[in-house]
Amino acid sequence: MIEVEEQQKNKIAANFENGEVTLPRKGRLVVTISKESLCSLLLFLKMDGFEHLSLISCVDWLGEGELELVYHLWSYQKKIHAMVKTRIDRESPHFLSIIPLFRHAQTYEREIYEMFGVRFEGNRRLIPFLLDNWQGAPPMRKDFDLRKYVKEKFDVEERAE
Repeated sequence: MIEVEEQQKNKIAANFENGEVTLPRKGRLVVTISKESLCSLLLFLKMDGFEHLSLISCVDWLGEGELELVYHLWSYQKKIHAMVKTRIDRESPHFLSIIPLFRHAQTYEREIYEMFGVRFEGNRRLIPFLLDNWQGAPPMRKDFDLRKYVKEKFDVEERAE
């Protein structure tokens, strides 16, 4: 008997040839796909029972010059957590908003815009979410210099320890 995760993996592989699907453990499905196919895959998954978008996260791959967007979907019926990953250019970070698919993606996209600088095309509310009057590089990027920021912002000298 084929487990539900294996069935789901086969469905995705049959419909999205450019995607890589892995099953790291029971109840977990990880799909890595091109940015061009991501929205189609998210729609496919939503129609296939993955109706809950629980989070969008971002990973800064500084050495590779890319940012990775990770969409976390949950199927209550199948009891599977799907992580859908795609990479975008770090120097010109923009991607399509998924608000038409998941309305509450608004909050996640705003946070990623503010913390990593990813501009989500179609999201009309990319306004400050947590940081007021922020100047400079997005604070969650790996090349953000916290010590320099604190010194400039608060005029604090480093202590010798």
